[in-house]
Amino acid sequence: MSEKKTEGRRLPWQPTVLLVLFLGPLLIAVVLYYTGGWRPVAGTNHGVLVQPPVNLPQLSPVAGSASAYAGDLRGRWTLLYIDQGDCDERCAEALFRGHQAREVLGRRQIRLERLYIHQGAVPAEPVLARDEALRVMSAGETGAAEIIDAIPPAVAAADELLLVDPLGNLMMRFPLEGEPKGMVEDLKKLLKLSRIG
Repeated sequence: MSEKKTEGRRLPWQPTVLLVLFLGPLLIAVVLYYTGGWRPVAGTNHGVLVQPPVNLPQLSPVAGSASAYAGDLRGRWTLLYIDQGDCDERCAEALFRGHQAREVLGRRQIRLERLYIHQGAVPAEPVLARDEALRVMSAGETGAAEIIDAIPPAVAAADELLLVDPLGNLMMRFPLEGEPKGMVEDLKKLLKLSRIG
């Protein structure tokens, strides 16, 4: 008769054991994450974030363009390249990478504008002929000089592709030494997650 009574009753330590079994691994994971060095070292982006983001001045839209945002740094993502001199091989590579990145985006490519500001002579026609979606400006044109002045000297001197968000903020830069695939991955991720532009 005493055996039947103990079979139906719970032992007093059973809830404690169940609580430890279910919450114990979670508590260990939290402690290791915040104190044990298990936190990931960096994000998954391949570009370098510009800290703090730099708000760039507006450009006037391109006359006769079908896009209301063509050439402006508001409303769309913009891949910007500023050439410090005459367009050499490095410049041609940067423009080609920007062109390829835009093409790979597929249906999302309409959300990405491209702007090239040259400070030296007008680049050779073959460099620019392959991309109708590229807006080319001289550093002396209205708006281009203001953009160059707004970019921090260290960023401008780095000779990199720069990403401007739809609000006109310079927020990321892509070194030309990096893998082009990494830039494309970052652009795809941003365009997928962004509700603006």
